[in-house]
Amino acid sequence: MRRLLATAATRSLLVPALFTLAQAAHANTLVTQTVAQTGAQTVAQTVAQTIGEAFDLNTNKPLYSETHCVSGDALTREVIYKDPENQLIAYKVLRYDTGSNTPSYVQHNVHSQDSIAVELEQERQEIIFTATDANRSEQPSVASVKPSAALPVVIDAGFDAFVRENWQSLVAGESKQFQFPFAARESLVELSIASASCSYATDSDQCFSLELNNWLLNILADPIELGYDAKLQRLTRFRGISNISDGQGEALAVDIHYRYDDVVALDCAVDEEVLTQEAAATETLPRDFTRAAPSVHL
Repeated sequence: MRRLLATAATRSLLVPALFTLAQAAHANTLVTQTVAQTGAQTVAQTVAQTIGEAFDLNTNKPLYSETHCVSGDALTREVIYKDPENQLIAYKVLRYDTGSNTPSYVQHNVHSQDSIAVELEQERQEIIFTATDANRSEQPSVASVKPSAALPVVIDAGFDAFVRENWQSLVAGESKQFQFPFAARESLVELSIASASCSYATDSDQCFSLELNNWLLNILADPIELGYDAKLQRLTRFRGISNISDGQGEALAVDIHYRYDDVVALDCAVDEEVLTQEAAATETLPRDFTRAAPSVHL
């Protein structure tokens, strides 16, 4: 299997499931503002929508699960990631105020104690990256980049809405290009998505290939495969590099199976105590982060 370049950071490039503020002075309050926007009422309104089970792409070994929860107004999406022992390994909060294709998000990785936030600042049309690492620095790193007007911008899970918005043209054989924030490098990359044959056995899925829109870099990168229920236009499979890393910080190559049946609201509350303990141990996050992520993807 080809590598997404030779570094761990680059190997996390094509992340859907793979993650702002206008001024650097706002960096210290980014997570707090996310909490304030969602509010305490989100706890009662957030319900589980999707469960993803991630397996090693090569060995099929279970790696982790992800529970996707959505607020009643659909503007907040929360994800909790757990290992096979049901231990919390990461969580993410997304806000869709800036559009279905361009949600802002904050992701915190428990083991490495680092966080990344990405947001589209609409007035100035800039992408703002805010990164914190509790093991290296108390001050967050803030950077901004201005997207090209030539291509649309898609942020993190916004790819799902982008696929559905362009469904007819994609299945008809057209390819679509867009700009995607590469958080590890605080930059934008151009990606291309097109219809493709499914690499796995299925009678119901429509598959798409997501790859770098650069022939040279594409030589070094494996495309990501997305599987959708052809009738419901709903994500069923994700095969490629994940936004979750192993214990050594290496991005995982995964095959994620998504299911929408037998998903209960309890899944969005069972880990509140665990999250409270994790947040309390992390200086870069507010003590009440669990108000925005009560249990705690797409």
